[in-house]
Amino acid sequence: MPPRPFLPYTLLIAGGALLPGAAAHAGALSESDFLSDLPVVLSATRLRQPLSETPAAMTVIDREMIRDSGAWDVADLFRLVPGMYVAYNVDKEVVPGQVVSYHGMADPYAKRMQIQIDGRSVYTPLFGGPVWSNIPLALEDIERVEVVRGPSAATYGANSFLGVINIITREPGEVQGTMVSLAAGRPGRDATLRHGGRTERSDYRMTLQLRGDNGYTDDADGRFAGNPTRTRSDNKRIGNLSLRSDWRLTDRDELQFQFGYSGGMRETGDVPNNNPRREKEVGSQYEMLRWQRNLGPDEQFSLRFFHNRDRFDENSGGLIQNEHFVYKGIPVTLGVPAPLDGPLSHVAERYDLEAQHSLALGERVRMVWGGGLRHDAVSSLLYMGSSDFRSFRQQNLFGNIEWRPLQKLVLNIGAMVENNSFVGTRTSPRLAANYHLTPAQTVRASVGRAYRNPVLFEQQGNSRWIYPVLSPVGPGLPTSLPLQYLRGQDNLQPERIDSHELGYLHELGHGGALDLKYSYDRVSDLIEAYFFDCCATTIPGTVRTFGNRRDVAIRAFEAQWQQRFGESTQVHFGWASTRIDVLPSAQAGPPPNAYDQTAPRHSQNLLLARQLTPLWRASVGAYRAGPVKAISGDSLPATMRWDLRAARQFRWHGGSGELALVVQNVANTGNREFYADNVLGRRAYASLRFEF
Repeated sequence: MPPRPFLPYTLLIAGGALLPGAAAHAGALSESDFLSDLPVVLSATRLRQPLSETPAAMTVIDREMIRDSGAWDVADLFRLVPGMYVAYNVDKEVVPGQVVSYHGMADPYAKRMQIQIDGRSVYTPLFGGPVWSNIPLALEDIERVEVVRGPSAATYGANSFLGVINIITREPGEVQGTMVSLAAGRPGRDATLRHGGRTERSDYRMTLQLRGDNGYTDDADGRFAGNPTRTRSDNKRIGNLSLRSDWRLTDRDELQFQFGYSGGMRETGDVPNNNPRREKEVGSQYEMLRWQRNLGPDEQFSLRFFHNRDRFDENSGGLIQNEHFVYKGIPVTLGVPAPLDGPLSHVAERYDLEAQHSLALGERVRMVWGGGLRHDAVSSLLYMGSSDFRSFRQQNLFGNIEWRPLQKLVLNIGAMVENNSFVGTRTSPRLAANYHLTPAQTVRASVGRAYRNPVLFEQQGNSRWIYPVLSPVGPGLPTSLPLQYLRGQDNLQPERIDSHELGYLHELGHGGALDLKYSYDRVSDLIEAYFFDCCATTIPGTVRTFGNRRDVAIRAFEAQWQQRFGESTQVHFGWASTRIDVLPSAQAGPPPNAYDQTAPRHSQNLLLARQLTPLWRASVGAYRAGPVKAISGDSLPATMRWDLRAARQFRWHGGSGELALVVQNVANTGNREFYADNVLGRRAYASLRFEF
């Protein structure tokens, strides 16, 4: 039986638990009540704005919500975002870990989302998207997460296609002292040590994290929808190190330095032929330097540089078994193909320099503008056909003006012009109008255009395997057989999205808000994989390539409600309905992907937290998603998941701490999220955190 929608139960539970608190706060609210509760965000336009004046719908996940959610890793947090699809891809792909996507067209690499940490993009240039499990970031170091639910290329450029996730870490000055955190249970084990200190002119924090887990629960019966499933190898052991130092150079100048490293082992593979079970060495590091000068009360200039490097090393040559094949009517035995017969490395690097200037042009106009340079380099013998580095260069100019022609009307006008070595020059504009009906109610309308550039794998991928023929051997018989798996044609254009959005925001006072959003997006020149014939391959017509072959329309309605009832109770609820339609296309044949199934048609999330006593706190989370079939994923039924968390705060020897128990998927439903091979069963872990 499919999971039942939990909205009626949500309202019943919330109402029964919260009515006493609600009654205590009933009555008239003054304008100051609303104004004092407006959240201020940075990610929508690069200007500090209350949520009521941003040009797009947003979700803010603060530190308290992160802790109440009981999330085991960072990607789990985005289950709290309306319209977001979160799944675990069971490591069938080169880039391991979770999938986070917004408004469908999800694939293992989530190429259409921009992910940033303190403004640093973690979008890996080989396949696109982040490697979530290999980011050197501890949950304890996150201050808040700002999610822009809509295209934002006018602010952050190409690949901010469907939305932006900006993770903002804690400032070193706020985490002075030492923190120790330990967690263990069914998901795995985690040990985190953080120390914050200061010198005469600087604050710093350093975090060391060791983490190991056994991946997802194995499928006990080994079958799904009548087909056999395999137990996949997805254990991992990862170590993370991160450092941030903030320097006060002068009264006007600040310098920030960040460094991070993540490295360890992941298991991968499932079958003995071309994907044997093996260990894969993974590593990721970054360095970032940011200088800011305060030129006046409302004027700042900043210069930022960062370098990212991702690396994956593996060797499956000694594990691959011989294969049998019929070539022109003759049975032959094939050995281990090159390049799979030796060690393989996949390396991706990014260098990024950006300048930004924000200022006020009077009482009614503010603006931010700037530009950047980017250089990407990728090396992968398996997927690019050579160990030499392939490079990609990009330059951009951006700007956004916030203008108040009337007291109740705010206009945001922004654009980014980009030039890159793949597709030339493109401009991504956005225009938005926010009108305050009352001090507490705002309506919003926006239109915009964004692009997604093809990644190197799509544009110039070249994966060719050469199988040695072991037997029979003789005159007229080949000594090797080539198999071309992938060949990019270097002719792709960027995907384009034309977005239209209507929104309504009602500030409810005391930290509460109701956010409604309707959007219509048309995606043109969608890049999709298909098969063609080339390259003298042994099996004609089986070479994979990519082309701009499809147009789709995305209609979505979303609701988000957040409310505090007194000092003790907090509710977060989200609901989304997403519909994707394939539009008429000049390309012949049906689409290879059921795009209308790449996003759950309906999804809901709930987080209810209550401070039971001064020492005890409890929370419950519920997450439901309709049936889905992600690109290259399996067709899967709806999922329903309930999570519980109970925590007790304590003080000991001058320090403070918390002991917590988290149970995920309490009902032990067999949730499959991306592939059918493994399922998420009930998981429980205990955690201890102590600060001194």
